[in-house]
Amino acid sequence: MITTLPIEYQRSFSLHLYWASHGVLLLRSNKDKNHSTRIDISFQDVRWMALPAWLDGIRIEHGELSDIPLPLTAKIKEEAHYMSVFRVISQDISHYLVASKTVCVAEDEMNYGENSSLLPDLDFRSFTAPLRE
Repeated sequence: MITTLPIEYQRSFSLHLYWASHGVLLLRSNKDKNHSTRIDISFQDVRWMALPAWLDGIRIEHGELSDIPLPLTAKIKEEAHYMSVFRVISQDISHYLVASKTVCVAEDEMNYGENSSLLPDLDFRSFTAPLRE
């Protein structure tokens, strides 16, 4: 489940979950007509991120704090020395996040709204809103 970078997939991903109180970020690529599996990518202890909600194709690699083109607070700069900077590239555009050093990936045959094996203690049904009539 813990993976070595870089990783790259020619699939669509969404920012499926960000749980601020736990710093958990989950990116997900669902099954579709071309893919019989879904892919989950998780980051832990996320301190800062600048990512779009949808990514068409993805490459994740290590970055440097100096790579981030946006201003960062002094606190984020201080904390970043104990964290990792990740460059998330989609459609030749670089996005960034600062999180703990571990990136986990899981590929399975589960459906989009089902729980993730990367977050076994989190019940995704509790995040599901009722449909409007």
